[in-house]
Amino acid sequence: MNNNSRFIVVDHDAHRAGKHQDLRFKIPGSANWASFAVRKGIPLEPGVRVLATRTHDHSETEALFLGEIPAGEYGGGILKKFDDGSCKIMKMSSPHIALEFKGRKIKGIYHLVNIGVAKGTYREKAYLLFKSKEKKT
Repeated sequence: MNNNSRFIVVDHDAHRAGKHQDLRFKIPGSANWASFAVRKGIPLEPGVRVLATRTHDHSETEALFLGEIPAGEYGGGILKKFDDGSCKIMKMSSPHIALEFKGRKIKGIYHLVNIGVAKGTYREKAYLLFKSKEKKT
């Protein structure tokens, strides 16, 4: 399996969900992109852990869409690109996803660890998102 992929992070000012970032990356061997809503934003420094909620997989058109979704539609609000680039999927299983991002702002190895504590329909879709510490050479 080819583990090379692409990613995009979108600033999403949603009518219902409020301001947050959406982290999306292409799933190798699939036409879909995995998508996570991150209320506090993607951490740029190691040691910061934030909640990321897995949402439905997106088509490429949905994943890369920038602009305005009308109020009343799913995801209604304004979407602006925060960062994008290439990524390498180092591990992808339900309890742990590890990715190496190579963007302009988001760089390094990140982990999504399933914690399964959120309420409602996304109970099993709650993850902790954090950046690995840089290795000293």
